[in-house]
Amino acid sequence: MSGKTVYNPKTLAEPVGPFARAVRIGDMLYISGTSALTHVGGPIWTRSLPPDFDSQARLTFENIKKVVEDAGAKMADIFKITIFLRDRENFDQLSKIRKEYLPEAAYVSTGFITNLIRDDMLIEVEAQAYLGS
Repeated sequence: MSGKTVYNPKTLAEPVGPFARAVRIGDMLYISGTSALTHVGGPIWTRSLPPDFDSQARLTFENIKKVVEDAGAKMADIFKITIFLRDRENFDQLSKIRKEYLPEAAYVSTGFITNLIRDDMLIEVEAQAYLGS
């Protein structure tokens, strides 16, 4: 496959900026930073966000799953994730949830403790998947 294919699944809201949910180049799928806001429409400042980490983390991974499936792939095709957490206190809970969505641990991961675009945002995840044979 040559060229670039853009993915903006109808199951998700419009991005909050001028970018795509994912871009495929060859066998590589690059998934934009995804959060519990990704499926909610409207301006980023007014989108409803669950107050607890567990709900936000699960919605984040569900939204990533929607992007991956829209590209004709599965979560097991993910080989790299980058996680942005607001609070390191949530790391152990994140590990449990991440294992539910990526049980084989056949990926590499990097994590950061950082501020996010909204004060009530607790997690954002960026991913890459390999869609070759």
